[in-house]
Formats: sequence, C-alpha cells, structure tokens
Amino acid sequence: MATRPWFFLLFLLLAPSESLAAEDLMDQYVSMPGSYTFVRRAPEGATGDCVRVMIFEDFLCPACYHTATDLIPSLQEKYGARLEVRFFAYPFIHPDSRIPARAYAIAQEMGLGEQMQQALFRAHFEEEVDTTTREGLAKVADSVGLAPELFLSRLDSDGGTAAVEHNLSQGNSYHLEAVPGIIFDGWIKATELSQENMEKIINGLLEKKKDSGAKAAKTAHKGGKSTP
Repeated sequence: MATRPWFFLLFLLLAPSESLAAEDLMDQYVSMPGSYTFVRRAPEGATGDCVRVMIFEDFLCPACYHTATDLIPSLQEKYGARLEVRFFAYPFIHPDSRIPARAYAIAQEMGLGEQMQQALFRAHFEEEVDTTTREGLAKVADSVGLAPELFLSRLDSDGGTAAVEHNLSQGNSYHLEAVPGIIFDGWIKATELSQENMEKIINGLLEKKKDSGAKAAKTAHKGGKSTP
C-alpha cells in the first residue's frame, strides 16, 4: 500500500511524455505520401524490415474479390518479403456474409485458409455458386480437400463464429466503414484502394523504417565509442 502514491506519481510523470512521443511520431509520418488516415497513435505489431498489411474482406464483396485476387498478389510480387499480408473474414455488406466468413474461419483452423479464401471468391464470382447455402459450401469445401460432411458438421456446431466475432471487434476498433478495409502496421488505414495509393503508402513506410534503422545504428555506434 505504501508504494501506491509513488506509482501514481510515476504514472502522472510518464503519461504526458508518452502522449508527446506519440504525437511526435505521428508528426513524422503525416508527411508520408498517399491517401490514408491514422487509426492508432502508434504502430501495433509492426516490424523493422517489412510492412504488415491487414485486409478485412467480405466474401460477397466485388471489391474484396478484386483486392484478394489482383491487387494484393500484384503487391506481393513487387515487394516480396518486405510485405507481410494477413486476411480477416469481415462480414459487412449483407447478413448472409457471415456464412462464408465462418466457412473461411473453419478452414483456417484446419490449415486451409488460403485455399478456402480463393475457392470462396472463385465460386461466388466466377462459378455462380451460392456460398451462403449448405449445398454451395459443401461444393467449395470438397474443392479444397475438406470432407463436406465434416465441414458442415463444424458449421452446424457454430464453428468459426468466435473468430468472426473477434474480427468484427478488431475491425470496429480500426473504424472500418467499408470493405475491403486495409490497415498498415496496425495504425494506418488506406482511404483509397488503387495500386498506386497502396504503393505510395508502402514505399513511405519502408522509407521511414529505413531512416529509423539508420538513426538507431548511428546512435548505437556513437554509444559504443570509447573515451580516449
């Protein structure tokens, strides 16, 4: 109990400095090219050598289909290991969107998320399969090597619901107002989804990381010098 006043005083002293540090960081990034908005005060889960991209997608959304099948593969081809991409099922445009979203979540748990993502988009937009029905999803599951009976039993037992709810909560925390929602390094949301804008943001972030790395190396070098 005797330490509580000291802890409170320490909190009061540190909180303003942390706030100022966040504002200073945002000031450094606000000049970065591209169309985007900040949804956090600092990066979350970012690494120093690549850009982390989170894509929140609805499997009934044409723009999400284009993003997953054209835009992101093109960016991955250009940036390679400098881009870390993760997709999140985010039912948004229709109540029935939850059904293929849950199907994707179930497939992820079974190690076939990427295959299911591609199959769901292909089935809905290219093969005109209704991916909101048991029959349609059974066909999709079979196409990626999942036993339809096993897959449907998981679906019937509420499989994938917890993961989808988590994605919805996470997307809401990023203030997503449309799909696809694209978040860079956990704190920057793209507001225009052309490849040109994506590249501007990615290039800007990579440049900032490079500068930060160079400054850190310079500081470490200075700190390592011995006094004659």
